[in-house]
Amino acid sequence: MNARDVIKEAFITPFTNPDRRYVGVELEFPLISLSGEALKRDIIAPFTTHLLTNGFRVEETDIHGRGVFLINEDGDCLSFDNAYHNFEFAMAKADNLTMLAERFYHLYRLAQEFLLAHGHTLCGLGTNPRYSVSDPLPVEYPIYRTLRSFLAGFSGGDFHRYTNFPAWLSSVQTHMDVTAERLPRALTLMASLDFARALLFSNALPLAGAKGQENTLCFRDYLWEKSGFGSLADNVGPVCGRFDSCEDIVDMILKKSMFLRRDGEDYQVMPPVSVEDYFNAGAPPSDITAYLSFKNVEVTRRGTLEIRSDCAQPVGAAFAPPAFNLGILSVLEAAEALTEDFFAKALPADLAQAPDRNARLRRNVIYGEPLFAEEAAVKGFLYALVLLAEKGLKTRGFNEEKLLMPLYHRAESLVCPAKIFKERRQSGEAEGAILADYANPEKVF
Repeated sequence: MNARDVIKEAFITPFTNPDRRYVGVELEFPLISLSGEALKRDIIAPFTTHLLTNGFRVEETDIHGRGVFLINEDGDCLSFDNAYHNFEFAMAKADNLTMLAERFYHLYRLAQEFLLAHGHTLCGLGTNPRYSVSDPLPVEYPIYRTLRSFLAGFSGGDFHRYTNFPAWLSSVQTHMDVTAERLPRALTLMASLDFARALLFSNALPLAGAKGQENTLCFRDYLWEKSGFGSLADNVGPVCGRFDSCEDIVDMILKKSMFLRRDGEDYQVMPPVSVEDYFNAGAPPSDITAYLSFKNVEVTRRGTLEIRSDCAQPVGAAFAPPAFNLGILSVLEAAEALTEDFFAKALPADLAQAPDRNARLRRNVIYGEPLFAEEAAVKGFLYALVLLAEKGLKTRGFNEEKLLMPLYHRAESLVCPAKIFKERRQSGEAEGAILADYANPEKVF
């Protein structure tokens, strides 16, 4: 098989399944000590035991035989992602978000029941507030070890010095089933709305020592794009351009980099080479399992369109990003029309038509720069998007629209969770009280 055939088989064929109606969600949260000190390593084993005695079993272990991926009968997987500072709820796909949210909040309370009683908590932030006092505590799992090795080679100069950054950031990732016919349009739209999601969902303030980043609202973007992953051809950051066919998507993937190879269950770093050159040189199609890309919006081998640039949210609003994304996708044509009208009328012509428009808009928002359009126009556009998402979810009939609750005020005020956190700290409020609100499943904001 040549490279194009390999990519079509791996990335496009899964979308041809006619039963395209599921959604999956992965939710990560920082795990921190309530004392303000470093996370205590000795909490990990008893916490894992607590989960194993409440419906979970070990699915995968680290190189020392310690359970790091735990799964229950529903197929929901709990894990320590990259490091013990970052805890993930990977909810098994379902046909509606309401069901996923109910399962998640049950599992979240199960986890917090143990953690709070032992002086620890999960909290709804996109970066870890205990970075400056914490040790890395890496999870010794093969792919994590390999990626740490890769990232360690890029520090200083054009790259930041947080080479173990995956340990310190948390996101919510939405996986949506899409038909092959709608995939190009869906990718184009969701990529063009990257800046809108940044306005609504930014929740990752800079880690300690990040000079010149005082206004940044989504430090996660900086960490990804200024890391070793940013040295690759096009494997991180916003997706730019228009996709009119699945062939256009294949073209995009062929230009990305392969930088890993499989060695049994392990991975090895290799000199980066384009996907096209790698497979046209005769590599076996099975090597596609070593491909990794971390773009803000990804077409996955699972047959999903993944939105991966949304920060972890305050826990009470944990499902607001998936609800927004799914709602917009459900009214694709109307959302396209609204977005194209906004770009045409509200943006300067040179920006609206620029090939890198999506990246420029996203970065403008995350770095806290002045708005690129009149504030009233931006607010109106965001609010109209939320209303469209509500309409889309209502047509699905699962009462998912209730998960959008915090977004109406965010759109009207242009206040994301990161801004709320900063304002409360600047007013003199104790950090502990703010963290408690961001960890509270009953507090929706």
